[in-house]
Amino acid sequence: MSPLYTFARILRLISLAMLFGGSTAIVFAAITLVQAAKAHGVDALEAAATNAPVFIEFAKVAAIFAITLVIAEAIEIKGDLHNLEGRNHKWRMGRYFASIACAICTFIFSFAIVPQMQQAMTQMKTNETAHAEFERMHKMSRIIFSGTIAFALVSLVIPALGGRKVTD
Repeated sequence: MSPLYTFARILRLISLAMLFGGSTAIVFAAITLVQAAKAHGVDALEAAATNAPVFIEFAKVAAIFAITLVIAEAIEIKGDLHNLEGRNHKWRMGRYFASIACAICTFIFSFAIVPQMQQAMTQMKTNETAHAEFERMHKMSRIIFSGTIAFALVSLVIPALGGRKVTD
């Protein structure tokens, strides 16, 4: 196995670990902080807006790990082209699909949703339209961010399910 291929495998695992574990941790932290704020009489929207900078900063980190994931998978796919022919490639293709879907969800979250939420957040206390836009983007972010978490987990788990066909 070439050093580049080994590096790609390590980069893939680190990227997926951060996209799955980091995203999950951010969600649990946000939920916990919003619930604690609500218990102290703070409006849920105000509590969410207070926590928004964490998501905004994490979106930058997540985008970097999504880029490194795409690079790592591209290196592995290039080195794996001969194994993708024939019938015994469904596990590998599933893993590659899950990784790319994870990256796409992360890119949508980081580059499309978060900037719009950030812009709306600055105006939502005085502008009802901005408030409605923030709420709409927040709902969309839940779905997309859930996709990041789910696809990262699937990509991490598939090699264990597919055995040597996926990891060699």
